[in-house]
Amino acid sequence: MAIDLTELEDFAANAAANIARFEVKFVLSPSLMAKDPFCIESLDWDYIPYGDDEIDKVPDNNRGVYAFCICQESDVLPVHRYVMYIGIAGRKSNRSLRARYKDYLNVRKLMKRSARVQRLFGEWNSMLRFYFAPVGDEISSEQLEQIEAELNGALLPPMSKGDLEARIKQQRDAFL
Repeated sequence: MAIDLTELEDFAANAAANIARFEVKFVLSPSLMAKDPFCIESLDWDYIPYGDDEIDKVPDNNRGVYAFCICQESDVLPVHRYVMYIGIAGRKSNRSLRARYKDYLNVRKLMKRSARVQRLFGEWNSMLRFYFAPVGDEISSEQLEQIEAELNGALLPPMSKGDLEARIKQQRDAFL
């Protein structure tokens, strides 16, 4: 007598389609997150929902640091944010946060990015928030790149693979 495993096969297929495809590995290192001091004393973060509805809130005259976070505001869920990617606007240039953000609104440009970045916007675009922290002209390009590496090293966002301090990148690559 043959065993009918159709129901179990359907369950496994649905689990893969509905759960496993959204799996993301996070590294939550207390020692890395508690890094102090950073090369910049403080950052003043703000955010907008992903999309072009509130793009005017993103500074068009400042370079800075940005992060894409998955957030779902809810009256039931506790407040939560998953930092998925960290970058900078103004790498060796005066490119503004708004100009850099517009790159992420351009599907053709997104299609040229890594598979991780494409996945981020393909899977979670409705829950993404664009966090940004403008910096003044007193912050050099080198400092901006350093804070990007320090933030990426402290949080190890799953969709950011470069822009890490060499020691941390080497350690991460040993396990991921």
